[in-house]
Amino acid sequence: MDLHDYICDRVQKVDRSIRYVGLANKMGTRIEDHYRNRLEPVLKENELDLSALESVLRMNLRCDMQHKLGKPLYSFTLYEKVKRVTIPLYNSSDYQILMISYDINGENEYIILEKVLSLLKKDTYNNLQSIY
Repeated sequence: MDLHDYICDRVQKVDRSIRYVGLANKMGTRIEDHYRNRLEPVLKENELDLSALESVLRMNLRCDMQHKLGKPLYSFTLYEKVKRVTIPLYNSSDYQILMISYDINGENEYIILEKVLSLLKKDTYNNLQSIY
């Protein structure tokens, strides 16, 4: 299992309501994707490519104000069909964002997000360099 697969796998296992986990590099190119088993994706492959690019661009725009507001920790969007979170990965030069989609009627997204941020902070994120 490579590093990207490891990250997506660990995040995917955080909660049953997670539909999709993906990593995109700093250019907005998807480099890893995991879907929940037996899930019918909402977006087609080309739409996922566009979504990853847009997510990276939006996160970069948010970072323009970080000298005044601090670094963005995550961005959350509630759609009619899914909940989506984008998390910037600041300590990595290989990839830039983690994208997660949740079921619309799933557990409280803030509880799930707390689990994901905790996982990234103490388990996966801090140990990535030693795993790679």
